[in-house]
Amino acid sequence: MAGVQRNLMGFKDGIENPDPASPADMDRFVWVTDAGQEPAWAVGGTYQVVRIIRMHLEPWDRMNRLQQEHGFGRRKDTGAPLSGLRERDTPDYNGDPHGNITPLDSHARLANPRTPETDHQRILRRGYNYDHGLDHTATHDLGVAFCCYQKDIQRQYEPIQTRLDGERLATVLTPIGGGYFYTLPGVRNATDWYASTLLTTPAPRP
Repeated sequence: MAGVQRNLMGFKDGIENPDPASPADMDRFVWVTDAGQEPAWAVGGTYQVVRIIRMHLEPWDRMNRLQQEHGFGRRKDTGAPLSGLRERDTPDYNGDPHGNITPLDSHARLANPRTPETDHQRILRRGYNYDHGLDHTATHDLGVAFCCYQKDIQRQYEPIQTRLDGERLATVLTPIGGGYFYTLPGVRNATDWYASTLLTTPAPRP
């Protein structure tokens, strides 16, 4: 994905994602398949999570660049991991077991530790910046509307959030809303219609 957008803290956001052009990636991480416990009408859809996260830029802007980069676990100018040079470089966490280069409580490292035990937890995600101006206390009311898709919220999204509890960025981020949703399969062809798998009554058995 070229030209990854920056969030309002000035960092590139959403660099690592499953490849939407890869059927194997999408079947593994995003689409509900008939191999799970979901009903037949859910196959081909996906679970959506939305979180509205307010950013506190006043204390954030008082941090120096190194503190900010240690919070994110990436370089502010290029988006590269702290152990690399380019945006798409793979972080070298195995060579940094004590967090001397990339802190153990940095956002990127906690979100995706890149271990065999967490490899199945990848999600398809994107953040959308919002800015509501100043609130009644003359403080900036702005942040990100985080949106992600996965085939199993409990196995993918929730373990990530558990790891992020207490991350370095927690002092400058406050979740203020959101929810879990189910997205039905799309329209397959000209004779299909949205939610057809949910609304169609199966033909009686002979």
